Amino acid sequence: MGDVKLNRDKEAELRRMQYLALGCLALAMVVFIATLFMPSTFATRLIKAGAEAAMVGGLADWFAVVALFRHPLGLRIPHTAIIPQSKNRIATNLADFVREKFLNPQVLTELIQRSDPAQRFASWLSTPSNARRVGRHAANLMGNWLDLVDDKRIQAFISDATKAVVGKLDFSQALGSVLEMLTKGGRHQQLLDAALGFVAEKLRDPALREKIAQRVVNWLKSEHKWKQMLLPTEWIGDQAAEAASSGLNRFLDEVANSPTHELRETFDLALKKLVRNLKTNEEFRRKGEEIKEYIQSNPELANYTRSLWQALRDWLSNDLESSSSQLQQQIERMGLWLGQKLAEDQELRTSINEHMQALASGAAPQFADFLTGHISDTVRKWDAQDMSRQIELSIGPDLQYIRISGTAVGCVIGILLFLVSHVGEITLFLK
Repeated sequence: MGDVKLNRDKEAELRRMQYLALGCLALAMVVFIATLFMPSTFATRLIKAGAEAAMVGGLADWFAVVALFRHPLGLRIPHTAIIPQSKNRIATNLADFVREKFLNPQVLTELIQRSDPAQRFASWLSTPSNARRVGRHAANLMGNWLDLVDDKRIQAFISDATKAVVGKLDFSQALGSVLEMLTKGGRHQQLLDAALGFVAEKLRDPALREKIAQRVVNWLKSEHKWKQMLLPTEWIGDQAAEAASSGLNRFLDEVANSPTHELRETFDLALKKLVRNLKTNEEFRRKGEEIKEYIQSNPELANYTRSLWQALRDWLSNDLESSSSQLQQQIERMGLWLGQKLAEDQELRTSINEHMQALASGAAPQFADFLTGHISDTVRKWDAQDMSRQIELSIGPDLQYIRISGTAVGCVIGILLFLVSHVGEITLFLK
């Protein structure tokens, strides 16, 4: 409806300018005809020359403007109706123009360098109102996604795709490769250090020592009833807990401070053996296939997974419908943090811009092929007359000024030529 109204407005504007240009030409014609019935004085001949040249200029420019869009007066004069007859060439040239001027890798790289998108994004995202907008849009997208996956056909597709992916996996080989990657560079030793630190911290907890002491006391009471009646069991429990904690702490300190400790070597060898078995041992491979078969075919696991998803889906749906959505608020906080982080970190912004330049430069040729191909194909499919009409509606009113200018310029040139050709007569008149 809006396009129809817009076209009507354009057509009205085009007609108005056409009538104005035609009026100028008609005025020149009326003046020319009037001079035919006037006495042949110098002034009359001067006006006649101007009107005559104005008609020539106006008609010539009318022909030029009309010839762009159609055959003037329906006459199939060569090199007229230029736009309809050049539709395919226009499509190719337009696509080439877009490729060269807008999608050239160098142009895109210079645009990124000039605009600094990382800085602009940081400034935009650091504004609370924009972060809220991001959170709101993300929540809407999440809601649409939940509606999408509720579709039975989508659920069936996801289920089939998951089973297909799981079916192609070699669990044993994949787990071995993951562990091998994690152990490169001694990263597994860092994991061991973290575990040792956690145990050492727990051993320093008085509550744990109290539990150890109580277990020693309970053991004495159950296994050595007579001794516990003669010995200070509470004291023995406390001392045993202290000794155990101190001994373990000393051992853990030794391991932590010795890169070549026997425990580290044992841990290293055990992991290497596990990786090797996962990759080569048939028993491990068979167990992996059993796990895969269990995941693919066990109905209880499938029902449990569906129930987990339904619970998660219900929680997400209820949260997203709430006016104080936790998920939306969390996204807003993440957006603000990201904006502030980018604003503060020049190196990070530079890195992002450089990666964007590399991505744009690498993707530009393929994207340009797709987009320019789409432009060219779309223009070629247009009706030639309809395309010509749409172009005329867009630029036609401005082209009518060429007709008006041609009429006026023709009049001026006609007067000047008349004066030049009668310079002798003018000189005698002035004397």
